[in-house]
Amino acid sequence: MKYVIFDVDGVLIDSEKVITTAASRALAERGIKAGLKDFMPYIGAGEEKFIVELAKKYGKEDFIDEMLERMFEFYEQTVYTELKVFPSVLGTIDELYGRGVSLAIASSATRRKLTVSLKAAGIDENKFKVILSGDDVSAKKPSPEIYIKTAEALSAPPSECVVIEDALNGVRSAKSAGMKCVAVTTSFSRAELEAAGADVVIDDIGEISGCTL
Repeated sequence: MKYVIFDVDGVLIDSEKVITTAASRALAERGIKAGLKDFMPYIGAGEEKFIVELAKKYGKEDFIDEMLERMFEFYEQTVYTELKVFPSVLGTIDELYGRGVSLAIASSATRRKLTVSLKAAGIDENKFKVILSGDDVSAKKPSPEIYIKTAEALSAPPSECVVIEDALNGVRSAKSAGMKCVAVTTSFSRAELEAAGADVVIDDIGEISGCTL
């Protein structure tokens, strides 16, 4: 592997509970009761959809900006104590970086959330040649835009890029960009990830080094 592009939420960090709880609290302030089941269709496509799509469903569009701000505030209040880094992550990043693999991040998260998440996780941004967020694209996953832009920034042919994903939307995005995709079973089942098009499915990110793609 010459180029490895990581998604963040569900791949490097276990942030699902933190952000969905924050979204639930923000929605509840405007009388919308929502939980993980309601958010599942939007995982991997940008956390704003947790608010936007539920607001549309319940006729609360006028409060979208307010609820988005409250979601990010709740997230920032809890991320340093509640966020978990998957056990093999830091070692895997160090191992790949030490081998001279070009590393990048391509996340559907906003730059605001991405920055605080990496900081809370203790992930060294300097080990990544490219870091793109949902703010850098016009269409989020499953659109391939973010992965195409990441490959361009790396000066890498898409066919030589290996994407590490956890979400069905992310797998579809990577494959549509013409890249190989390794999916980790942190958010969806092996069968679901394979059906979405993942080339390899692993249970732990530490298994990346042993993948032959």
